[in-house]
Amino acid sequence: MTYAKVGTDKSEISTPALLIDLDLLEKNIKTMADYYRGRKGATLLPHQKGHRLPIIAKKQIDAGAVGVSMTSLGLAEYYVMSGIDDILITAPICGDDKIARLCSISRHANVTASVDSIKNARRISEMALASNTRINVVTELYAGALSSSGVSEGISGSGVEMARTKEFVKELEKLRGINFVGLWWHNGALNGIKNWQERKSVHDKQLDEIAVLKDEIEDAGTDVRMLSGGYTCTWNITPEYDRLRNVQVQAGSYVFSDWCSHELEGLQFFDYALTVLTRCISRPRPNEAVFDFGMNSCSDEHMDDYHRVIGPKFKSQKGLENIYEREEISLANVESAGRTVDVGDVFELIPPHSDTTAKLYDKYYGIRNDKVEVVWNNYGRGLL
Repeated sequence: MTYAKVGTDKSEISTPALLIDLDLLEKNIKTMADYYRGRKGATLLPHQKGHRLPIIAKKQIDAGAVGVSMTSLGLAEYYVMSGIDDILITAPICGDDKIARLCSISRHANVTASVDSIKNARRISEMALASNTRINVVTELYAGALSSSGVSEGISGSGVEMARTKEFVKELEKLRGINFVGLWWHNGALNGIKNWQERKSVHDKQLDEIAVLKDEIEDAGTDVRMLSGGYTCTWNITPEYDRLRNVQVQAGSYVFSDWCSHELEGLQFFDYALTVLTRCISRPRPNEAVFDFGMNSCSDEHMDDYHRVIGPKFKSQKGLENIYEREEISLANVESAGRTVDVGDVFELIPPHSDTTAKLYDKYYGIRNDKVEVVWNNYGRGLL
């Protein structure tokens, strides 16, 4: 495949292609950074699962973020090699090969790993001691069905039940190869609450439980130096909670945003920086147009329900509706399109979920004034 070069007009890029509007990217980073500047309740620890680009991480850190968070050990290794040296890995790291890699990168950066199993923590400790190092760890709290949170039955992922956490932390402190530094949590159910005030109410109840737990752990003689939780949908909620200080909020998807994000009150402050460029390749009938994007080039799932297929929207183009995505192409109804749609015309799509769309491409095209300003290799997309 031939890739567009710097200076190429946007309309001449081979499609489908992944675009970043650099002005909007920088605006989104600034909007978030300006809000967090001077806040006592929280700091920003942006999650990297969406863009997976160290250059964007550096922009976030330069704007005030205290480091980065991510799920993948492989991505953490890439970031450390790129000079990012304060990383929280939020998924448990299991298996001797991965633990050995964790011990290695911990020698070169301030890397903190998540644990929720004493058996696994013990193995991390053993291998760290054998490697003459110590690993910083945080305990993940299970946040799927907290009793007072108002969240119904659901699974948020891994984590230690709240009632077991104090005893779990005591067991961690017996292990000489690790340093317990704090707690982290992720309540994915919050992303399904569109009303800002309702979301805040549920989130605050959860933070009440965490504040009590933190005090109990510290009263028992263990310092809780790090607290990390919340994400883009609580970006302007977590910092307002007054019983905790310096909570490191893992907001990530705000950098690119997507149209599903804008269904949640409070997220309309972030613009659509990531789009997919597509081209009309056929007009088989007067009311139909065929485009060269499909599920392999633009994700089709809703960000708060990965089983719900909804598809993208055309940016700045009303009337192109009823999009039917296949693997490689898509069809759209053009009966009420606001402009003539001819074969060869290019359009931009707003994905329903930018995080997963970004993993489908080898290159990002950074666009400013409708021309390619930068081409960024998407090296992070396949790292596990």
